[in-house]
Amino acid sequence: MDYKIEDNKKIGIGLKNRLNLRRLPVAIKFFNNENEIPEGMERIDEKIRHCEMVTKAADGESFYSTAEEQKCKGGSSAMGLEDVPPKILSGEFYHTLGRFDSLETAKSVVDNIPRIEEKSAGILYAPLENANFIPDVVIIITNAKNGMEIAQGIVYNNGDRVRPSFAGIQSLCADAVNGPYISGKPNVTLACSGSRAYTDLDDDELIIGLAKDNLKPLVDAFTNI
Repeated sequence: MDYKIEDNKKIGIGLKNRLNLRRLPVAIKFFNNENEIPEGMERIDEKIRHCEMVTKAADGESFYSTAEEQKCKGGSSAMGLEDVPPKILSGEFYHTLGRFDSLETAKSVVDNIPRIEEKSAGILYAPLENANFIPDVVIIITNAKNGMEIAQGIVYNNGDRVRPSFAGIQSLCADAVNGPYISGKPNVTLACSGSRAYTDLDDDELIIGLAKDNLKPLVDAFTNI
């Protein structure tokens, strides 16, 4: 579906107003060289986690990040910014945290996390309504009622079902970004212990990741529902 940069403002504001969002929808885009970075967009000046970057953008900030600024190597490597650390790939990291009953169980879950294999130089982050780039994925942080309305909008004209996939780890990265990026379909996730510990996510907030091609049909559906 044809998507233009000019669509960002209309869709971003449309989603915000329809759902009465407390946080702005966040546009995410991978880039490979500096000429893909919009003029005036600056590199984030601190080393924090991807989930923290998403919430910063949801609160109105625009910036880009490379692997160097990504503090959580699990998320950064899952999104293809760097190689996956061996202890994460083996499941040892999560098993040591007590998240799984065995190393084998941990590795099985890790093996099924959506992972972007192609490497990127970095990620652009911005509120969708202000983004001066075409997003690969849009993340919406919201509540369950809005999640229901988004699901209704998604299925309105495609006759399918929303099929969430998550495991309580690598949520705002692998689930919300990689899942839609790879499949082209929306995903719903409930955050993870890290994102809830290091951001100001409320207990009742959930996360929805939308591929670029999900956006126009969703907003169009909202005009009829």
